[in-house]
Amino acid sequence: MFKKIASNTIAQILSKFLTAFISIFLIGVLTKYLSTEMYWQYNKIYNYLAFFAFFADLGLYTISIREISKDNSQASKIIGNVMSLRLLLWLGIIVLSWVIAFFLPGYNSELMLFSIFIVSIFTVFSLLNSSVLSLMQSFMKIEFSLFSVVFGKIINFLLILLVVFFLFPKEQTQNYDTAFLYILWAGLIGIIVNYILNLYYANKIAKIRFLFDFQYMKYLFITSLPFWMALFLSVVYFKVDIILLSLLESPTQADISIALYSLPMKIVEVLMVVWGFFLNSILPSLTHYFQEKNNMGMKHLLGNSFRFLFSLSIFIIMMGFLFSQHILMVISTPDYLNHDLYKYTSEDVLVVVLLVLGFYFISALFNYIFIATKKESILLKINIFITLFNIIGNIIFIPKYSFMWAAYVTLVSQLLLFLLGWYFSRKIISFDFPKKYILWNIIWAGIIFWIWKKLVEVFHFSLFGEMFFIGGVLFVFYAIIIALLHYEMIRKKLSSHED
Repeated sequence: MFKKIASNTIAQILSKFLTAFISIFLIGVLTKYLSTEMYWQYNKIYNYLAFFAFFADLGLYTISIREISKDNSQASKIIGNVMSLRLLLWLGIIVLSWVIAFFLPGYNSELMLFSIFIVSIFTVFSLLNSSVLSLMQSFMKIEFSLFSVVFGKIINFLLILLVVFFLFPKEQTQNYDTAFLYILWAGLIGIIVNYILNLYYANKIAKIRFLFDFQYMKYLFITSLPFWMALFLSVVYFKVDIILLSLLESPTQADISIALYSLPMKIVEVLMVVWGFFLNSILPSLTHYFQEKNNMGMKHLLGNSFRFLFSLSIFIIMMGFLFSQHILMVISTPDYLNHDLYKYTSEDVLVVVLLVLGFYFISALFNYIFIATKKESILLKINIFITLFNIIGNIIFIPKYSFMWAAYVTLVSQLLLFLLGWYFSRKIISFDFPKKYILWNIIWAGIIFWIWKKLVEVFHFSLFGEMFFIGGVLFVFYAIIIALLHYEMIRKKLSSHED
């Protein structure tokens, strides 16, 4: 089981990494080809439709995994109705997006409206693709998506190269509007290829077709609504500080605060998204154990998941503390780290929000206990409280202490989320934290940090030298963590052989 969880998680992380790598080159091509205004329009269209897609998504990816994991024989029925529900939701929302765009300055030109039409079709296929992926995830066969998503992204990239260098070369074309639309069509073709490949593979697992069981679709909608609302609130309390900074500070100061604050928050948000892959990978097993009332299986899975998540959080926090300056220097300018210009810098924020990430990894595990056991209403109530706490805290502290205290409020909010998640999840299934395991992780991380600091003082490593040393130490660190993770299993096997 843990082998499948690991392979599913690694496949999704690799696909994210490879598509991000291709996207870097894609951005380079587009920024050189399109004017600044047109490139801004390109991003603006996708961001605009992403807002509406969030409502059409309804959190059905995670709910689908849970429902299929409860009864694999119903997979075709579940996915067929999820696809139809998403399609109907999108048809309603797409009309709303066009109507709103028609009255919005900057969105109501002929080019923008037609672009919204193209990207709306892109979003439909993205939602349908997500439905198919939830089926593959439920059966722990998500590895194929590594090929399909990368292949689709490569097709997108090659088609854009065709537009930019052959169909509408920059030095010859006068019709950038047509070229712009062709670039959007290239993105659409890429996601269609991705969807078709996943659909072909998923049909080997279960027959997939659109189904319109309106009674069951109603059940899916009502079931997913509390989870979607909880997701929405989690987005709010992570984004509301940016909005409040813009409202509670002067325009000049707000621009500086938002720039210095949002950079480290973006780093944390990317890591949060990636780590959702692991949690979605354990959800089928967690749901199955709950359905079978297998408390020992649940405790075993949660215990090992906690150990892994805690070790990873310690690892990332330590790496962030060690290399915060280097990371920020690579992705920003020296101004973001300049204490002569600003009292607090992006590095100060990054140190705080790395701790946010550490608590998030564990609290997210509690969230998935609520999902697997159909207790989303508890998650919703917790998120309502955390969102209100976050908003009130930011309103109190931002006017006096600016963005640095926005980071502290986010940290306290995440700590409360962790404590509330732990308290209520224990009412569902009782499990204790492995105290010795936690203690040894912290001690080991502290030893590595101290040794690194001393060696840097003595040898004055270059950046490469620091990374080489840390890489070697972390290899040993992970070897010990893996041994600790499987200590009980190894001990039991040795005991059985002695008997």
